[in-house]
Amino acid sequence: MSVYRDANIRLSETVHPQLTATCLPGPDESVLGQYARMRPQLAAFHAFDKAHIVMLAEQRLLDRADAAAMLRVFRDMEQSDPIKIRAATSENMHSGEALLVQALGKEIAGKLHLGRSSGDLLAVSFRMTLRARLLDLLEELGGLRKDLVQLARRHVDTVMPGYTHLQHAQPLTFGHYLLSMLSGFDRDMERFRAFYARLNQSPAGAAILVGSAFPLDRHRTAKLLGFDGLALNTRDAVWGRDLEIEAHALATILAGNVNRLAEDLMLWSAPEYGMVECADGLCGTSSIMPQKKNPNGLEHLKGLVATSSGLLVSAVVVNKNPSTAPVFEWIHALSDHWRSYDELISGLPLMRAVLQTLVVHGERMETLAGSHGATITDLAALIVEQAGRSWRNAHQIAGIAVRLALEAGKTPSAIDAEILERASGLLDGRTLGLPMSAIANALDARASVSRQQLPGGPSAARMAEALALHEASLDADTAWLSSTLQSQADAAQELESAIDGLLADDRTG
Repeated sequence: MSVYRDANIRLSETVHPQLTATCLPGPDESVLGQYARMRPQLAAFHAFDKAHIVMLAEQRLLDRADAAAMLRVFRDMEQSDPIKIRAATSENMHSGEALLVQALGKEIAGKLHLGRSSGDLLAVSFRMTLRARLLDLLEELGGLRKDLVQLARRHVDTVMPGYTHLQHAQPLTFGHYLLSMLSGFDRDMERFRAFYARLNQSPAGAAILVGSAFPLDRHRTAKLLGFDGLALNTRDAVWGRDLEIEAHALATILAGNVNRLAEDLMLWSAPEYGMVECADGLCGTSSIMPQKKNPNGLEHLKGLVATSSGLLVSAVVVNKNPSTAPVFEWIHALSDHWRSYDELISGLPLMRAVLQTLVVHGERMETLAGSHGATITDLAALIVEQAGRSWRNAHQIAGIAVRLALEAGKTPSAIDAEILERASGLLDGRTLGLPMSAIANALDARASVSRQQLPGGPSAARMAEALALHEASLDADTAWLSSTLQSQADAAQELESAIDGLLADDRTG
Protein backbone atom coordinates (compact mmCIF):
# COMPACT_ATOMS: atom_id res chain seq x y z
CA MET A 1 0.00 0.00 0.00
CA SER A 2 3.04 2.27 -0.26
CA VAL A 3 1.59 4.10 -3.29
CA TYR A 4 -0.88 5.86 -1.01
CA ARG A 5 0.12 5.03 2.56
CA ASP A 6 3.18 7.16 3.37
CA ALA A 7 4.24 8.37 6.79
CA ASN A 8 3.18 11.88 7.80
CA ILE A 9 0.17 11.96 5.48
CA ARG A 10 -2.82 10.78 7.49
CA LEU A 11 -0.74 8.56 9.76
CA SER A 12 2.52 9.64 11.36
CA GLU A 13 4.32 6.30 11.19
CA THR A 14 5.42 4.00 8.41
CA VAL A 15 3.80 0.60 8.17
CA HIS A 16 5.05 -1.70 10.91
CA PRO A 17 7.10 -4.60 9.49
CA GLN A 18 4.88 -7.14 11.24
CA LEU A 19 1.76 -5.71 9.56
CA THR A 20 3.55 -5.88 6.24
CA ALA A 21 4.54 -9.49 6.87
CA THR A 22 1.10 -10.70 7.85
CA CYS A 23 -1.41 -8.43 6.13
CA LEU A 24 -0.44 -6.39 3.08
CA PRO A 25 1.34 -7.66 1.13
CA GLY A 26 1.40 -10.57 3.58
CA PRO A 27 3.27 -13.88 3.41
CA ASP A 28 5.12 -14.54 0.15
CA GLU A 29 5.29 -17.59 -2.10
CA SER A 30 7.58 -19.42 0.31
CA VAL A 31 4.62 -19.61 2.69
CA LEU A 32 1.49 -19.52 0.56
CA GLY A 33 2.78 -20.76 -2.79
CA GLN A 34 0.86 -19.79 -5.92
CA TYR A 35 -1.91 -18.09 -3.91
CA ALA A 36 0.37 -15.60 -2.15
CA ARG A 37 -0.12 -11.86 -2.41
CA MET A 38 -3.12 -11.96 -4.75
CA ARG A 39 -0.98 -13.53 -7.46
CA PRO A 40 -3.97 -15.21 -9.15
CA GLN A 41 -5.65 -11.79 -9.43
CA LEU A 42 -2.70 -9.92 -10.95
CA ALA A 43 -3.81 -10.62 -14.52
CA ALA A 44 -7.19 -9.08 -13.71
CA PHE A 45 -5.56 -6.03 -12.11
CA HIS A 46 -3.43 -5.64 -15.25
CA ALA A 47 -6.44 -5.76 -17.58
CA PHE A 48 -8.48 -3.44 -15.35
CA ASP A 49 -5.66 -0.88 -15.23
CA LYS A 50 -5.48 -0.83 -19.03
CA ALA A 51 -9.25 -0.64 -19.53
CA HIS A 52 -9.57 2.13 -16.94
CA ILE A 53 -6.88 4.20 -18.66
CA VAL A 54 -8.59 3.78 -22.05
CA MET A 55 -11.95 4.79 -20.58
CA LEU A 56 -10.48 7.83 -18.77
CA ALA A 57 -8.83 9.01 -21.97
CA GLU A 58 -12.00 8.54 -24.01
CA GLN A 59 -13.96 10.47 -21.36
CA ARG A 60 -11.32 13.25 -21.45
CA LEU A 61 -10.60 12.71 -17.79
CA LEU A 62 -7.00 11.84 -18.59
CA ASP A 63 -4.69 13.58 -21.02
CA ARG A 64 -4.24 11.28 -24.03
CA ALA A 65 -0.47 11.74 -23.94
CA ASP A 66 -0.39 10.65 -20.31
CA ALA A 67 -2.68 7.73 -21.12
CA ALA A 68 -0.39 6.66 -23.96
CA ALA A 69 2.64 6.90 -21.70
CA MET A 70 0.99 4.69 -19.10
CA LEU A 71 -0.18 2.15 -21.64
CA ARG A 72 3.26 2.05 -23.20
CA VAL A 73 4.70 1.04 -19.83
CA PHE A 74 2.22 -1.80 -19.59
CA ARG A 75 2.88 -2.88 -23.18
CA ASP A 76 6.62 -2.95 -22.44
CA MET A 77 5.92 -5.19 -19.43
CA GLU A 78 4.02 -7.57 -21.71
CA GLN A 79 7.17 -8.20 -23.70
CA SER A 80 8.38 -10.26 -20.76
CA ASP A 81 6.13 -11.40 -17.88
CA PRO A 82 3.73 -8.75 -16.55
CA ILE A 83 2.49 -11.02 -13.76
CA LYS A 84 6.00 -11.66 -12.46
CA ILE A 85 6.82 -7.96 -12.74
CA ARG A 86 3.69 -6.98 -10.81
CA ALA A 87 4.30 -9.64 -8.17
CA ALA A 88 7.79 -8.27 -7.57
CA THR A 89 6.34 -4.93 -6.41
CA SER A 90 4.45 -6.61 -3.53
CA GLU A 91 1.76 -3.95 -4.10
CA ASN A 92 -0.98 -6.42 -5.07
CA MET A 93 -3.98 -4.47 -6.39
CA HIS A 94 -1.92 -1.28 -6.65
CA SER A 95 0.99 -2.90 -8.47
CA GLY A 96 0.11 -1.02 -11.66
CA GLU A 97 0.40 2.37 -10.01
CA ALA A 98 3.62 1.34 -8.27
CA LEU A 99 5.19 0.40 -11.59
CA LEU A 100 4.00 3.61 -13.21
CA VAL A 101 5.58 5.59 -10.38
CA GLN A 102 8.89 3.90 -11.14
CA ALA A 103 8.59 4.57 -14.87
CA LEU A 104 6.82 7.93 -15.08
CA GLY A 105 6.90 9.50 -11.63
CA LYS A 106 4.18 10.12 -9.07
CA GLU A 107 2.46 12.96 -10.89
CA ILE A 108 1.46 10.95 -13.94
CA ALA A 109 1.12 7.63 -12.12
CA GLY A 110 -1.22 9.19 -9.57
CA LYS A 111 -3.76 9.85 -12.32
CA LEU A 112 -4.42 6.13 -12.76
CA HIS A 113 -6.56 5.85 -9.64
CA LEU A 114 -9.05 8.57 -10.60
CA GLY A 115 -12.56 7.35 -9.79
CA ARG A 116 -11.36 4.02 -8.43
CA SER A 117 -10.92 2.41 -5.04
CA SER A 118 -9.31 -0.67 -3.62
CA GLY A 119 -12.91 -1.83 -3.34
CA ASP A 120 -13.77 -2.05 -7.02
CA LEU A 121 -10.22 -3.15 -7.84
CA LEU A 122 -10.77 -6.17 -5.63
CA ALA A 123 -14.37 -6.76 -6.74
CA VAL A 124 -13.46 -6.63 -10.43
CA SER A 125 -10.45 -8.88 -9.94
CA PHE A 126 -12.54 -11.39 -7.99
CA ARG A 127 -15.15 -11.65 -10.73
CA MET A 128 -12.62 -11.79 -13.57
CA THR A 129 -10.37 -14.33 -11.84
CA LEU A 130 -13.25 -16.57 -10.85
CA ARG A 131 -14.80 -16.18 -14.29
CA ALA A 132 -11.67 -17.53 -15.95
CA ARG A 133 -11.50 -20.49 -13.59
CA LEU A 134 -15.21 -21.14 -13.92
CA LEU A 135 -14.95 -21.36 -17.71
CA ASP A 136 -11.98 -23.72 -17.40
CA LEU A 137 -13.98 -25.84 -14.97
CA LEU A 138 -16.99 -25.97 -17.28
CA GLU A 139 -14.79 -27.14 -20.13
CA GLU A 140 -13.61 -30.04 -17.96
CA LEU A 141 -17.16 -30.72 -16.79
CA GLY A 142 -18.30 -30.93 -20.40
CA GLY A 143 -15.61 -33.51 -21.08
CA LEU A 144 -16.69 -35.56 -18.06
CA ARG A 145 -20.31 -35.48 -19.17
CA LYS A 146 -19.30 -36.60 -22.65
CA ASP A 147 -17.34 -39.53 -21.22
CA LEU A 148 -20.33 -40.57 -19.11
CA VAL A 149 -22.59 -40.53 -22.17
CA GLN A 150 -20.18 -42.69 -24.13
CA LEU A 151 -19.68 -45.17 -21.29
CA ALA A 152 -23.42 -45.36 -20.62
CA ARG A 153 -24.07 -46.09 -24.29
CA ARG A 154 -21.67 -49.03 -24.14
CA HIS A 155 -23.42 -50.44 -21.09
CA VAL A 156 -27.10 -50.02 -21.95
CA ASP A 157 -27.51 -53.81 -21.65
CA THR A 158 -25.06 -54.48 -18.80
CA VAL A 159 -27.41 -55.68 -16.07
CA MET A 160 -26.32 -54.97 -12.51
CA PRO A 161 -27.89 -54.96 -9.05
CA GLY A 162 -29.43 -51.81 -7.71
CA TYR A 163 -28.77 -50.94 -4.09
CA THR A 164 -30.64 -49.17 -1.33
CA HIS A 165 -29.33 -49.16 2.26
CA LEU A 166 -26.32 -51.04 0.75
CA GLN A 167 -28.68 -54.01 0.26
CA HIS A 168 -29.70 -55.53 -3.04
CA ALA A 169 -32.65 -53.72 -4.60
CA GLN A 170 -34.20 -53.88 -8.08
CA PRO A 171 -31.91 -54.66 -11.00
CA LEU A 172 -30.94 -51.95 -13.44
CA THR A 173 -28.08 -51.52 -15.91
CA PHE A 174 -24.67 -49.97 -15.49
CA GLY A 175 -25.65 -47.57 -18.27
CA HIS A 176 -28.72 -46.51 -16.31
CA TYR A 177 -26.62 -45.98 -13.21
CA LEU A 178 -24.17 -43.82 -15.17
CA LEU A 179 -26.98 -41.67 -16.52
CA SER A 180 -28.20 -41.13 -12.96
CA MET A 181 -24.76 -39.71 -12.16
CA LEU A 182 -24.75 -37.72 -15.40
CA SER A 183 -28.08 -36.13 -14.43
CA GLY A 184 -26.40 -34.55 -11.42
CA PHE A 185 -23.55 -33.22 -13.54
CA ASP A 186 -26.07 -31.83 -16.04
CA ARG A 187 -27.68 -29.90 -13.20
CA ASP A 188 -24.24 -28.71 -12.12
CA MET A 189 -23.87 -27.19 -15.57
CA GLU A 190 -27.29 -25.54 -15.31
CA ARG A 191 -26.38 -24.05 -11.96
CA PHE A 192 -22.99 -22.79 -13.15
CA ARG A 193 -24.51 -21.20 -16.26
CA ALA A 194 -27.04 -19.33 -14.17
CA PHE A 195 -24.28 -18.31 -11.77
CA TYR A 196 -22.09 -17.08 -14.63
CA ALA A 197 -24.85 -14.67 -15.69
CA ARG A 198 -24.86 -13.17 -12.19
CA LEU A 199 -21.09 -13.21 -11.85
CA ASN A 200 -20.30 -11.56 -15.18
CA GLN A 201 -21.62 -8.12 -14.24
CA SER A 202 -19.04 -5.39 -13.81
CA PRO A 203 -18.35 -3.65 -10.47
CA ALA A 204 -15.90 -1.27 -12.21
CA GLY A 205 -16.70 2.33 -11.34
CA ALA A 206 -18.49 1.43 -8.12
CA ALA A 207 -15.38 2.59 -6.21
CA ILE A 208 -15.88 1.76 -2.54
CA LEU A 209 -19.55 2.59 -1.93
CA VAL A 210 -21.31 5.21 -4.07
CA GLY A 211 -19.35 5.30 -7.31
CA SER A 212 -17.72 8.56 -8.35
CA ALA A 213 -18.68 12.15 -9.12
CA PHE A 214 -16.35 11.98 -12.12
CA PRO A 215 -18.19 11.11 -15.37
CA LEU A 216 -16.79 7.61 -15.74
CA ASP A 217 -18.22 5.38 -18.46
CA ARG A 218 -18.94 2.20 -16.54
CA HIS A 219 -20.45 0.52 -19.61
CA ARG A 220 -17.28 1.07 -21.65
CA THR A 221 -15.02 -0.37 -18.97
CA ALA A 222 -17.35 -3.33 -18.54
CA LYS A 223 -17.30 -4.07 -22.26
CA LEU A 224 -13.52 -3.86 -22.49
CA LEU A 225 -13.20 -6.35 -19.63
CA GLY A 226 -15.64 -8.88 -21.10
CA PHE A 227 -18.54 -8.27 -18.72
CA ASP A 228 -22.10 -8.66 -19.99
CA GLY A 229 -23.44 -5.70 -18.01
CA LEU A 230 -23.14 -3.71 -14.82
CA ALA A 231 -23.45 -4.69 -11.19
CA LEU A 232 -26.02 -1.97 -10.88
CA ASN A 233 -26.03 -0.92 -7.23
CA THR A 234 -22.62 0.52 -6.39
CA ARG A 235 -22.73 -0.53 -2.74
CA ASP A 236 -23.76 -4.08 -3.59
CA ALA A 237 -21.14 -4.25 -6.37
CA VAL A 238 -18.37 -4.00 -3.78
CA TRP A 239 -19.93 -5.25 -0.57
CA GLY A 240 -22.31 -7.95 -1.74
CA ARG A 241 -20.97 -11.35 -0.70
CA ASP A 242 -23.61 -13.81 -1.82
CA LEU A 243 -21.79 -14.47 -5.10
CA GLU A 244 -18.70 -15.55 -3.20
CA ILE A 245 -20.70 -17.90 -1.00
CA GLU A 246 -22.62 -19.18 -4.01
CA ALA A 247 -19.35 -19.90 -5.81
CA HIS A 248 -18.28 -22.12 -2.92
CA ALA A 249 -21.73 -23.72 -2.67
CA LEU A 250 -21.76 -24.69 -6.35
CA ALA A 251 -18.23 -26.04 -6.12
CA THR A 252 -19.28 -28.11 -3.11
CA ILE A 253 -22.30 -29.53 -4.92
CA LEU A 254 -20.13 -30.50 -7.89
CA ALA A 255 -17.48 -31.99 -5.62
CA GLY A 256 -20.24 -33.89 -3.83
CA ASN A 257 -21.44 -35.37 -7.12
CA VAL A 258 -17.88 -36.40 -7.97
CA ASN A 259 -17.59 -37.92 -4.51
CA ARG A 260 -20.76 -39.99 -4.94
CA LEU A 261 -19.52 -41.46 -8.22
CA ALA A 262 -16.06 -42.12 -6.79
CA GLU A 263 -17.51 -43.70 -3.63
CA ASP A 264 -19.63 -46.13 -5.65
CA LEU A 265 -16.83 -47.15 -8.00
CA MET A 266 -14.42 -47.59 -5.10
CA LEU A 267 -16.91 -49.78 -3.22
CA TRP A 268 -17.70 -51.86 -6.30
CA SER A 269 -14.00 -52.41 -6.98
CA ALA A 270 -13.58 -54.27 -3.66
CA PRO A 271 -13.19 -58.04 -4.11
CA GLU A 272 -16.47 -58.67 -2.29
CA TYR A 273 -18.24 -56.86 -5.15
CA GLY A 274 -15.81 -57.32 -8.02
CA MET A 275 -17.99 -55.40 -10.46
CA VAL A 276 -15.47 -52.82 -11.68
CA GLU A 277 -11.71 -52.37 -11.63
CA CYS A 278 -9.58 -49.28 -12.05
CA ALA A 279 -6.62 -49.33 -14.41
CA ASP A 280 -3.30 -50.13 -12.75
CA GLY A 281 -1.94 -46.69 -13.59
CA LEU A 282 -4.64 -45.08 -11.44
CA CYS A 283 -3.95 -47.31 -8.44
CA GLY A 284 -1.29 -47.72 -5.80
CA THR A 285 -0.11 -50.63 -3.74
CA SER A 286 1.05 -51.25 -0.20
CA SER A 287 4.52 -50.85 1.28
CA ILE A 288 3.95 -53.99 3.34
CA MET A 289 1.20 -56.03 1.60
CA PRO A 290 2.42 -57.08 -1.87
CA GLN A 291 -1.01 -58.18 -3.11
CA LYS A 292 -2.73 -54.82 -2.65
CA LYS A 293 -4.25 -52.77 -5.49
CA ASN A 294 -5.52 -49.58 -3.91
CA PRO A 295 -7.80 -47.24 -5.94
CA ASN A 296 -5.78 -44.13 -5.10
CA GLY A 297 -7.31 -42.02 -7.86
CA LEU A 298 -10.82 -42.57 -6.55
CA GLU A 299 -9.67 -41.87 -2.99
CA HIS A 300 -8.24 -38.53 -4.06
CA LEU A 301 -11.48 -37.61 -5.84
CA LYS A 302 -13.47 -38.37 -2.71
CA GLY A 303 -11.37 -35.80 -0.87
CA LEU A 304 -12.38 -32.88 -3.10
CA VAL A 305 -15.64 -32.36 -1.26
CA ALA A 306 -13.78 -32.05 2.05
CA THR A 307 -11.84 -29.05 0.73
CA SER A 308 -14.78 -27.33 -0.93
CA SER A 309 -17.20 -27.81 1.96
CA GLY A 310 -14.63 -26.52 4.46
CA LEU A 311 -14.01 -23.41 2.36
CA LEU A 312 -17.78 -22.88 2.01
CA VAL A 313 -18.16 -22.80 5.78
CA SER A 314 -15.20 -20.44 6.03
CA ALA A 315 -16.79 -18.02 3.56
CA VAL A 316 -20.07 -18.03 5.45
CA VAL A 317 -18.30 -17.35 8.75
CA VAL A 318 -16.16 -14.53 7.32
CA ASN A 319 -19.25 -12.76 6.04
CA LYS A 320 -21.48 -13.14 9.09
CA ASN A 321 -20.44 -9.69 10.35
CA PRO A 322 -22.08 -6.33 9.53
CA SER A 323 -22.13 -6.05 5.77
CA THR A 324 -19.26 -3.57 5.40
CA ALA A 325 -17.16 -4.75 8.33
CA PRO A 326 -15.12 -7.69 7.00
CA VAL A 327 -12.39 -6.19 4.80
CA PHE A 328 -9.11 -7.95 5.43
CA GLU A 329 -10.99 -11.11 6.40
CA TRP A 330 -12.59 -10.88 2.95
CA ILE A 331 -9.23 -10.32 1.27
CA HIS A 332 -7.78 -13.39 2.98
CA ALA A 333 -10.83 -15.46 2.02
CA LEU A 334 -10.62 -14.59 -1.68
CA SER A 335 -7.79 -17.04 -2.29
CA ASP A 336 -9.99 -19.86 -1.01
CA HIS A 337 -11.96 -19.64 -4.23
CA TRP A 338 -8.89 -20.21 -6.36
CA ARG A 339 -7.87 -23.26 -4.35
CA SER A 340 -11.36 -24.77 -4.45
CA TYR A 341 -11.79 -24.29 -8.20
CA ASP A 342 -8.21 -25.27 -9.01
CA GLU A 343 -8.67 -28.58 -7.19
CA LEU A 344 -11.83 -29.29 -9.16
CA ILE A 345 -10.21 -28.26 -12.45
CA SER A 346 -7.42 -30.77 -11.79
CA GLY A 347 -9.76 -33.37 -10.32
CA LEU A 348 -12.25 -33.71 -13.18
CA PRO A 349 -9.60 -34.91 -15.68
CA LEU A 350 -8.67 -37.59 -13.13
CA MET A 351 -12.32 -38.68 -12.96
CA ARG A 352 -12.35 -38.81 -16.75
CA ALA A 353 -9.22 -40.96 -16.78
CA VAL A 354 -10.89 -43.38 -14.35
CA LEU A 355 -13.98 -43.69 -16.55
CA GLN A 356 -12.06 -43.95 -19.81
CA THR A 357 -10.00 -46.89 -18.54
CA LEU A 358 -12.53 -48.52 -16.22
CA VAL A 359 -12.80 -52.31 -16.50
CA VAL A 360 -16.43 -53.37 -16.12
CA HIS A 361 -17.06 -57.00 -15.16
CA GLY A 362 -20.45 -57.43 -16.78
CA GLU A 363 -20.88 -61.12 -16.05
CA ARG A 364 -20.20 -60.57 -12.37
CA MET A 365 -22.69 -57.70 -12.34
CA GLU A 366 -25.44 -59.81 -13.88
CA THR A 367 -24.75 -62.72 -11.55
CA LEU A 368 -25.16 -60.44 -8.56
CA ALA A 369 -28.24 -58.81 -10.05
CA GLY A 370 -30.08 -62.13 -9.96
CA SER A 371 -29.05 -62.91 -6.40
CA HIS A 372 -30.45 -62.04 -2.97
CA GLY A 373 -34.05 -61.52 -4.04
CA ALA A 374 -33.51 -58.43 -6.17
CA THR A 375 -36.50 -59.33 -8.40
CA ILE A 376 -39.05 -60.15 -5.68
CA THR A 377 -40.80 -56.85 -6.50
CA ASP A 378 -41.45 -58.30 -9.97
CA LEU A 379 -42.86 -61.41 -8.36
CA ALA A 380 -45.32 -59.30 -6.37
CA ALA A 381 -46.28 -57.51 -9.59
CA LEU A 382 -46.94 -60.89 -11.21
CA ILE A 383 -49.34 -61.82 -8.39
CA VAL A 384 -51.23 -58.55 -8.97
CA GLU A 385 -51.40 -59.03 -12.73
CA GLN A 386 -52.22 -62.75 -12.95
CA ALA A 387 -53.85 -63.58 -9.62
CA GLY A 388 -55.85 -60.38 -9.29
CA ARG A 389 -54.64 -59.54 -5.80
CA SER A 390 -54.20 -56.00 -4.44
CA TRP A 391 -50.67 -54.64 -4.32
CA ARG A 392 -50.47 -54.86 -0.54
CA ASN A 393 -51.75 -58.43 -0.54
CA ALA A 394 -49.24 -59.42 -3.22
CA HIS A 395 -46.44 -57.62 -1.37
CA GLN A 396 -47.19 -59.59 1.81
CA ILE A 397 -47.35 -62.93 -0.02
CA ALA A 398 -43.99 -62.25 -1.69
CA GLY A 399 -42.46 -61.29 1.67
CA ILE A 400 -43.71 -64.52 3.29
CA ALA A 401 -42.33 -66.48 0.32
CA VAL A 402 -38.87 -64.98 0.86
CA ARG A 403 -38.96 -65.95 4.52
CA LEU A 404 -40.08 -69.49 3.73
CA ALA A 405 -37.34 -69.91 1.13
CA LEU A 406 -34.64 -68.72 3.53
CA GLU A 407 -35.97 -70.98 6.29
CA ALA A 408 -35.71 -73.88 3.86
CA GLY A 409 -32.08 -73.04 3.12
CA LYS A 410 -32.86 -71.65 -0.33
CA THR A 411 -32.15 -68.26 -1.89
CA PRO A 412 -35.07 -65.97 -2.76
CA SER A 413 -34.32 -66.53 -6.45
CA ALA A 414 -35.22 -70.22 -5.91
CA ILE A 415 -38.83 -69.46 -4.98
CA ASP A 416 -41.17 -71.76 -6.88
CA ALA A 417 -44.91 -72.29 -7.23
CA GLU A 418 -45.08 -74.50 -4.15
CA ILE A 419 -43.49 -71.88 -1.89
CA LEU A 420 -45.78 -69.19 -3.30
CA GLU A 421 -48.89 -71.28 -2.66
CA ARG A 422 -47.79 -71.90 0.91
CA ALA A 423 -47.20 -68.19 1.41
CA SER A 424 -50.62 -67.28 0.03
CA GLY A 425 -52.27 -69.90 2.18
CA LEU A 426 -50.57 -68.62 5.31
CA LEU A 427 -51.70 -65.07 4.57
CA ASP A 428 -55.36 -65.53 3.68
CA GLY A 429 -55.99 -69.19 2.76
CA ARG A 430 -56.41 -68.48 -0.94
CA THR A 431 -54.53 -70.08 -3.85
CA LEU A 432 -52.67 -68.31 -6.66
CA GLY A 433 -52.37 -70.82 -9.50
CA LEU A 434 -49.37 -69.17 -11.13
CA PRO A 435 -47.43 -71.21 -13.74
CA MET A 436 -43.75 -71.85 -13.00
CA SER A 437 -42.72 -70.30 -16.33
CA ALA A 438 -44.27 -66.98 -15.29
CA ILE A 439 -42.61 -67.17 -11.87
CA ALA A 440 -39.20 -67.86 -13.42
CA ASN A 441 -39.61 -64.94 -15.81
CA ALA A 442 -40.57 -62.63 -12.95
CA LEU A 443 -37.41 -63.62 -11.08
CA ASP A 444 -35.08 -63.14 -14.07
CA ALA A 445 -32.96 -59.99 -13.68
CA ARG A 446 -32.54 -59.22 -17.37
CA ALA A 447 -36.26 -59.67 -17.98
CA SER A 448 -36.93 -57.40 -15.01
CA VAL A 449 -34.93 -54.59 -16.59
CA SER A 450 -36.74 -54.97 -19.91
CA ARG A 451 -40.09 -54.53 -18.15
CA GLN A 452 -39.20 -51.06 -16.85
CA GLN A 453 -40.74 -49.08 -19.69
CA LEU A 454 -41.67 -45.83 -17.96
CA PRO A 455 -39.79 -42.69 -19.10
CA GLY A 456 -36.43 -42.56 -17.35
CA GLY A 457 -36.33 -46.29 -16.72
CA PRO A 458 -33.51 -48.72 -17.54
CA SER A 459 -35.06 -50.59 -20.48
CA ALA A 460 -33.22 -50.23 -23.77
CA ALA A 461 -35.91 -48.10 -25.40
CA ARG A 462 -36.10 -45.67 -22.51
CA MET A 463 -32.30 -45.52 -22.31
CA ALA A 464 -32.12 -44.55 -25.99
CA GLU A 465 -34.49 -41.65 -25.31
CA ALA A 466 -32.53 -40.54 -22.27
CA LEU A 467 -29.21 -40.68 -24.07
CA ALA A 468 -30.59 -38.48 -26.84
CA LEU A 469 -31.80 -35.91 -24.28
CA HIS A 470 -28.49 -35.88 -22.43
CA GLU A 471 -26.57 -35.47 -25.69
CA ALA A 472 -28.80 -32.59 -26.77
CA SER A 473 -28.21 -30.87 -23.43
CA LEU A 474 -24.47 -31.42 -23.75
CA ASP A 475 -24.44 -30.02 -27.29
CA ALA A 476 -26.32 -26.89 -26.19
CA ASP A 477 -23.94 -26.33 -23.27
CA THR A 478 -20.91 -26.88 -25.48
CA ALA A 479 -22.21 -24.27 -27.93
CA TRP A 480 -22.84 -21.81 -25.07
CA LEU A 481 -19.34 -22.31 -23.69
CA SER A 482 -17.78 -21.81 -27.11
CA SER A 483 -19.78 -18.60 -27.62
CA THR A 484 -18.87 -17.34 -24.15
CA LEU A 485 -15.16 -18.00 -24.64
CA GLN A 486 -15.32 -16.20 -27.98
CA SER A 487 -16.99 -13.21 -26.32
CA GLN A 488 -14.13 -13.06 -23.84
CA ALA A 489 -11.58 -13.24 -26.62
CA ASP A 490 -13.41 -10.51 -28.55
CA ALA A 491 -13.43 -8.22 -25.51
CA ALA A 492 -9.70 -8.74 -24.96
CA GLN A 493 -9.08 -7.91 -28.61
CA GLU A 494 -11.25 -4.79 -28.39
CA LEU A 495 -9.22 -3.60 -25.41
CA GLU A 496 -5.94 -4.10 -27.25
CA SER A 497 -7.33 -2.36 -30.36
CA ALA A 498 -8.38 0.61 -28.25
CA ILE A 499 -4.87 0.77 -26.80
CA ASP A 500 -3.40 0.55 -30.31
CA GLY A 501 -5.54 3.53 -31.31
CA LEU A 502 -4.41 5.64 -28.37
CA LEU A 503 -0.74 4.83 -28.98
CA ALA A 504 -1.08 5.57 -32.69
CA ASP A 505 -2.74 8.93 -32.01
CA ASP A 506 0.06 9.80 -29.62
CA ARG A 507 2.72 9.04 -32.22
CA THR A 508 1.00 11.04 -34.98
CA GLY A 509 0.12 13.88 -32.61
